[in-house]
Amino acid sequence: MKLGAIKSIGWRLGLGVALLAGTCAIVVALYAFQARQYMGSNYTSLVADVVRPQLHTVMFRHALEDLRKRSTDPDVVSRLENFLWRVSQHIDGISFALQASRLSESDYHASLVRLQDVKMRLSEMRQQFDEVIAGASPEKFLHQGQMIENDLAMTYSALSDLVHSEAAKQRIVMERLGRTIAVLVFMILLLVVGLLISLFRLKREHHKVMQLSQRDELTKLGNRRYLMSFAESFCKQSQRSGRPLSLILMDIDHFKYVNDTFGHPAGDQILQIFAKALTDTAREVDVLARIGGEEFCVFMPDTDVDGAMKLAERLRQKVSDLTQQQLGVATSVTVSLGVATAYQNDAIFKHMYARADKALYQAKTHGRNRVEVG
Repeated sequence: MKLGAIKSIGWRLGLGVALLAGTCAIVVALYAFQARQYMGSNYTSLVADVVRPQLHTVMFRHALEDLRKRSTDPDVVSRLENFLWRVSQHIDGISFALQASRLSESDYHASLVRLQDVKMRLSEMRQQFDEVIAGASPEKFLHQGQMIENDLAMTYSALSDLVHSEAAKQRIVMERLGRTIAVLVFMILLLVVGLLISLFRLKREHHKVMQLSQRDELTKLGNRRYLMSFAESFCKQSQRSGRPLSLILMDIDHFKYVNDTFGHPAGDQILQIFAKALTDTAREVDVLARIGGEEFCVFMPDTDVDGAMKLAERLRQKVSDLTQQQLGVATSVTVSLGVATAYQNDAIFKHMYARADKALYQAKTHGRNRVEVG
C-alpha cells in the first residue's frame, strides 16, 4: 500500500470519528433539552409530600366527626388543635415543593391558589375553635371544617394525579435516554473496535512500506537505505567500545556480459543465487545489502581484518564453485571483493566505504576473482 493510500485511510477514519461524535452530541443534546424539566425533579419526594397530607385529611374528617359527638372531650379538642396547625404546615411544605420543582407553573397554579385560600380559612377556623372551646355551638365550625376538608381532598387528588403523571413521564424519558445511551455506547464500542482494527492494518501496511523502502525486491536483501540505517549506530558503537568494524564491497565479474549474452532474466537469476550464497556465508549479525546493479556489501560489527578476509575468501570460493547447473546458465561466475577495517576514531562509514571501494577497484585491476584490503 502506498503512503498516499495510508493517509487517505487516516482521513476517512478521522472523518468517521468526527461524524459519530457529532451525531452522539446532537442526540444527547436533543434528549437533554426534552428531559430538562424532568431530570432535575425529585418526584419521589414530591409524591410523598402530596400523598401524606391526603391521609391527614381523612384523619381530620374523623376528628371533626368526633367533635360533633363529643365536643367537650379534651382528647378530641387536642387532636383538632394539632390538625389545624399541621394542615397549615403541610400547605406551606407542598407550596414550597411545587415551586421548587421543574413542573410548569400553569399546571399547579390553580391548586396552589386553592391551598392558599384554605390556609386563610384555617386561620378563621382557629378563632372559631377558640369559641367552641369556650362553649359556643360547634355547628358553624364543623361546617367550615367539612368544606375545607373537601377542598383539601380535591386539591390533593389533583396534585397527586399531576405529580404521578409527571413522574411517569420522567420514567419514560429516563428509559428512552438509557436506551439511547446504551445504543451510543454500543456504537462507540464498535467504532473503537473498528479503529483498533484499522490502526492495526495501518501499522501492518506501514511496516510493509518501510520494508519495501529498505529491501531489494529481487534479492530480498537490504538496499542502500537499509545499509545506511545501521551505518551510524555501528560506527558509534565501535568508537565507544574500541571493537573493530569491517566492511566488504563486492562486485560480480563481467556481469554485463551475462546480461548481454543470456538476457536479463538470466542475470536476475544469477543475482538471486549470489544473494543466497551471501546469506548462507555471512553471520546473522552481519548487515547484507545490494547497493547497485551487481554490487553488494557486508557490514560486520566486532570483526577485525582477518575475520573479514576469511569471510570474503569463503564467499569468493563459494561463488567460484557454483556450477552451470546450479546457476541455470551456461557460464561461470566469479566475484571481486574489497575489504576495509576500522578501529575507534577511524570508524567513520564514508571513510571505510572509500577504502573498501578502492580495494575493490584494485581487485578488479589485478585480475578479478580475488580479495583485496584497503
